[in-house]
Amino acid sequence: MASERHGKHNTTTIGFRVNSYEKACIEERVRASGMKKQDYIVRSCIYNHVCVVGKKENIEILRSEMREMNLVLEDVARDLKSEKPVISEEGLDSMTERYLAFLDAALWMMKGSSYLWEEKKDEREGK
Repeated sequence: MASERHGKHNTTTIGFRVNSYEKACIEERVRASGMKKQDYIVRSCIYNHVCVVGKKENIEILRSEMREMNLVLEDVARDLKSEKPVISEEGLDSMTERYLAFLDAALWMMKGSSYLWEEKKDEREGK
C-alpha cells in the first residue's frame, strides 16, 4: 500500500513508454511537485482523477473479477468456519491485499462514472 512505501525495498517494477512531449510534461510536473519521480508517478496513478470510459470490455472485466472474488471469498469463508482451516496467514494477507487493490480500483472507476446515475445539482434543487 502507498503508505507503506517508505523504508521498504520494493521488488515490483512497472514500466511504460511515452513520447517526448509526454516525458517532458511528466518531468516538469515531477520537478514542480518536489517529489522523486517514482513517488510522483505512484501517487498520480493511485490518487489523481482519471476519466473512465465505460466500454463493454471494462464492464466485463469487472464482472469477471467480481465473480472470481465471490467464489474465492465463499471458499475462504467455508475454510475459516471449518475445524481445521487450510489457508495460511500469509495466503490470507496476500488475498486481502489483492482484493483490496481490486476494490479500490472498482470504486475509483465507479466514482469516475458516477455522473451516469447521480442527479445533477440543478435537478435536485428544482424538485
